[in-house]
Amino acid sequence: MMIKILASGSSGNSAFLKIADKNILIDVGISRKRIVDALAKINVLLDDIDYIFITHEHVDHIGGLLNVLKKSKAAIFLTEGTYDKLMMLKDYHLVDSKRFKLIPKLNEGYKPFKLADLEVLALPCYHDASEPVGYLFSSNNKKITYLTDTGYVDGDVLEVIKDSDAYIFECNHDPEILMASNRPYPLKMRILGDHGHLSNADSLYALANLIGSHTKYVFLAHISRECNLKEIIEITKKKIFNKLGVDFKNTEFIYTYPFDIDEVEF
Repeated sequence: MMIKILASGSSGNSAFLKIADKNILIDVGISRKRIVDALAKINVLLDDIDYIFITHEHVDHIGGLLNVLKKSKAAIFLTEGTYDKLMMLKDYHLVDSKRFKLIPKLNEGYKPFKLADLEVLALPCYHDASEPVGYLFSSNNKKITYLTDTGYVDGDVLEVIKDSDAYIFECNHDPEILMASNRPYPLKMRILGDHGHLSNADSLYALANLIGSHTKYVFLAHISRECNLKEIIEITKKKIFNKLGVDFKNTEFIYTYPFDIDEVEF
């Protein structure tokens, strides 16, 4: 398996995964050129991408999607709610509808589906978008969880994603820095709300209950450039993990902003 973070944050999000010999993009919130240039560093071409998974329709997650689709034959997986929103945007109706694959849904929650040796499960998120999701990817007894852009993580999701080998997990803001920032008050309330973004403490309390013996890597993602600091995240992590007695010596924490490292293989 390989994880390479191409971009993370409010200015654009995209990640590359290689699982079960399949090349995957999660979100395309940056330009095609940036995608191509980043993939070239690991000798992957845009035409090599098998699947694109979209979490939701906000521009920092789909801003470059149309241009990427012009040069890629990849199938696009997304929820019905996200698909309906995309179809309201300019030129999306020109894309061959057969390329869009709707995530199978049950009466409550989502149904796992298989793509050859890869199993995928959509994870419900709580964000001000139409049917946003994260993803759990499983293959050969290894798991990668991708979960960002959510105001909270419910208990059912926590149970499903426990002890993943790797997490790409939102750690968006420090509430005190956010409230002291020059951002408009309604935006502050949106970020802090149940359909906003995970704070450092919210994220790290969740991770304290998730990290297990198999967990090798945690990418802390969607870190606010204006309302967070790596040093504060580190202090919060140590405080929460020590309080709860979490052993994280065998887990590497990777900051997607500022980049410590942007790719791992395992």
